[in-house]
Amino acid sequence: MELNDSNRTAVKPGGTYVHAVGNTPPNWNLLSSVGNVVDTGMVLQLITPSPFVAFPDLQNHWNEDLLAGEPELVATDPQTIVYRLRPEACWNDGTPVGVEDFRYTWRVSSGLHSPACEPSTHAGYELVESVEGADDGRTVVVTLASGKAFPDWDAMFSYLYPAHIAARAGDLRTADGLAAAFASFDQVVPTWSAGPYQVEHVEPGVEVVLVPNPRWYGRVAPSLDRVVFRVVTDPEALVDAVRHRVVHGMSTPQPTKALVDAFRDMPGVRYELRQGLVWEHLDLNTRNPFLADADLRRAIFTAVDRGEILAETVGTFHPDVEPSNSHNFYLGQPAYRDVITGTGQGSGDIAAAERLLHAAGYSIRDGRLRTPDGSTVAVLRFRHAPGDGMRRRTGELVRDQLRLIGLEVSIEPTDRPGTLVAGDYDIVAFNWIGSPLRVGPARDMWTTGGGMNFGHFSHPEVDRLVGEATETLDLVKAHELLNHADEVLSHEAYSLPLCQKPSLLVVDDRFANVRANPTNGLVIYNAQEWGLRA
Repeated sequence: MELNDSNRTAVKPGGTYVHAVGNTPPNWNLLSSVGNVVDTGMVLQLITPSPFVAFPDLQNHWNEDLLAGEPELVATDPQTIVYRLRPEACWNDGTPVGVEDFRYTWRVSSGLHSPACEPSTHAGYELVESVEGADDGRTVVVTLASGKAFPDWDAMFSYLYPAHIAARAGDLRTADGLAAAFASFDQVVPTWSAGPYQVEHVEPGVEVVLVPNPRWYGRVAPSLDRVVFRVVTDPEALVDAVRHRVVHGMSTPQPTKALVDAFRDMPGVRYELRQGLVWEHLDLNTRNPFLADADLRRAIFTAVDRGEILAETVGTFHPDVEPSNSHNFYLGQPAYRDVITGTGQGSGDIAAAERLLHAAGYSIRDGRLRTPDGSTVAVLRFRHAPGDGMRRRTGELVRDQLRLIGLEVSIEPTDRPGTLVAGDYDIVAFNWIGSPLRVGPARDMWTTGGGMNFGHFSHPEVDRLVGEATETLDLVKAHELLNHADEVLSHEAYSLPLCQKPSLLVVDDRFANVRANPTNGLVIYNAQEWGLRA
């Protein structure tokens, strides 16, 4: 529990805390595949309640502000979960948080009630048979279909949205109405909140200003007058802003050597760098007709040298970084298994890559790779977020490594929010922010049609194994099934893990209770406790 209590002390009323971020929310619908990004989560998780919250100790804890008691698994067939809401829990217009909010989340996330909705996850929701209420909607009973099970049920119903607001945009009893309601949250800045803060002001690309929610029902009332998320993308400007206390804190799952060096010995700030649950990876787009061939994908990943990439990126400021060799589990987790090393992927073994290509009928002529029918493999677009120096360096190294097997790579930064969802790339570098739960995310990332399977990978054995994992309450069995699925996934060379990135937190010493949280709960998981030291 020490990680959950670091920097804890009493605070006094008043003050404004300014936290640097990379952008204001590009989309306000955290339930959608486009909106489920860090920039949105940093703000929305302060206004959307969840039954469980991921803490720095890498565990999910039930939300004692929202719930009157710990959620209960009261039956296993059919699997039945009961949530009992605190009678005080309400939206800031006085509407109680209740069963209709749970039902809305289920219906837009299931993939069954309105196919036009594109949620970030279907996991668990597609198995739900009913969401019923009692006690005026304060008791919520979720029942799965008979014979079905979902082990990560405590990941469900994160980010509850107000059903009464959604109903103004569409009839929630119809597919079209659900789609209209779902879309209505995309670009409209929320005036609603059931969290400790509410949005006061947004200047896109500049800042989001939050003020305490006057109808907040939680155990701890915010002491700060304002929390400001200010966009600062230039590293030098960020360091200068923290030094002069214009910005009071910053947290990033993607620190750079320049930032680490600048903050390490800066007076007046609390500095923390430690490994988290953010893992960097390279994905290939299987909709590219060339990359649809698993033989070519295996050769590409075999030619990629992870050691060189890590040495010139994360290793410049975190020399102990190790390659990650699992798509589903983190270093140190009991279920972690190395499924990558044995494939030769990430080794930078050009000779081995050439043997794979030769065996598949490829050839290199005039420095370019030719398919078995003699066609030249087209230039591959490597895409990453703009201004990200480490990913650009990754792209440069991948370009140089793949040139050795006759492939040309162009590096094309993109700031388009929908790039991943649209599949507008051939090779892409990005990261997932992990949660303590692993079964549900595997369903979304690796199975056919998964909400986060942006490269459209599809393999029937992976679908079968992950499907079985999502339908058992035996977590040991579920994790073993995920590792078997990962062996198949790794052999198919769709995604190459690079490493678990260290996270950096810097906080002005005048402020207390701000602490690193490497999970998807983010640094703001306890923002109602932040304040000036008493």
